[in-house]
Amino acid sequence: MRRTLFLMIVLAVLVLGANATAPVMAQDSHAQPNVDTNIRVQPNVRATLITTLKKGTPVLIEARSEDSAWILLHTTDNAVRGWGYVRLFNFADGVLVRNFPVSAEALPEPTVVSPEISAPLPDGVSSLNAPYVPKITPGMRIAMRNLMEKGKALGNNYQVFSKVGDCQTDHHSFLKPFGWGQYDLRQYGYLQGVINYFMVQPRPDVGNSFDAQSIASHNGFNSSAVQQPEFAAPVCEPGEKPLICEYRLNKPGISIIMFGTADVLVMSPTQFRTFMTTIVKDTMSRGIIPILSTFPENPAVAEKSRQLNQIVVALARRYNVPLINLSDALKTIPNWGLDTDGIHLTNPPGDNAGVLSPENLQYGYSLRNLLVLQTLDAVWRGILN
Repeated sequence: MRRTLFLMIVLAVLVLGANATAPVMAQDSHAQPNVDTNIRVQPNVRATLITTLKKGTPVLIEARSEDSAWILLHTTDNAVRGWGYVRLFNFADGVLVRNFPVSAEALPEPTVVSPEISAPLPDGVSSLNAPYVPKITPGMRIAMRNLMEKGKALGNNYQVFSKVGDCQTDHHSFLKPFGWGQYDLRQYGYLQGVINYFMVQPRPDVGNSFDAQSIASHNGFNSSAVQQPEFAAPVCEPGEKPLICEYRLNKPGISIIMFGTADVLVMSPTQFRTFMTTIVKDTMSRGIIPILSTFPENPAVAEKSRQLNQIVVALARRYNVPLINLSDALKTIPNWGLDTDGIHLTNPPGDNAGVLSPENLQYGYSLRNLLVLQTLDAVWRGILN
């Protein structure tokens, strides 16, 4: 996958990282995080997360990466050791990163990312056993209506939804044609009502939920990156996660969430489950209804892809939230709706993913658009009303 976001970050670090200095602090430490900061096994934003240090935790520096963008550190109580991103630290007076020795040490991979996640992992083989479009059960309606009461008190707008995901979500063919008026529903004319319902501005400088550029979706994102302050947009507050920034700015009532495309290549199923659980909890804690989605399974890593999708299905059932089973739906169309790389969704001729004709629905983005609209319609009629 393209790595534009990560290259931009690395370039910024090369310019700013080596000269990082900051206010005086305790004499027995070299530095401290200026926000809650992730510590990793290697000096790389894609490396496995060890833990998150709280803002102000005193640390001692052992070494630096060759480009001085990362520091190998340990806490003064020796409870944590790993690599930290230089820009997220304040340094004691006189402490310069460039004066520490260079290291490329890779720490052992943690066996468990979160002690909360202890259930056995799914087998990666069994059927997902979920409908393409969720059925709003009485229990789900009650649970989500209770969530709405909390959200309304927080000022959420249930005519606004956020898009949370990776390159499959941060794409001009995903839902944006409906915001631009470049669509034809064909036999699905009944969906015009739900399009009209959500055709409102989240905030003054944003057109509508369909065409909004989400802070929580970006090419290269995975379920970990969307929770890392270093990937937040300039409009976000210092130390704010992209996910939380998106929710704070747009105050959505609904969040459409799909990860897995990048995750299956860079993290373990246990890590994926941990990060996805946090996303769901953070979303619901703000009174926002999560709509989860299975992702297009990568044929090159078929069993692991299925395992991650089983985790998504299990989370939807655990929290009684709506689920789009995109993965199984895609397997009814040519090439599973995937481009020749086996990763990205296909687009119909003319880039007309908003035209829901039988021919166009043989392509990945058109089919995903239809399923998301049908799910929003089910949520609108079965929960919001």
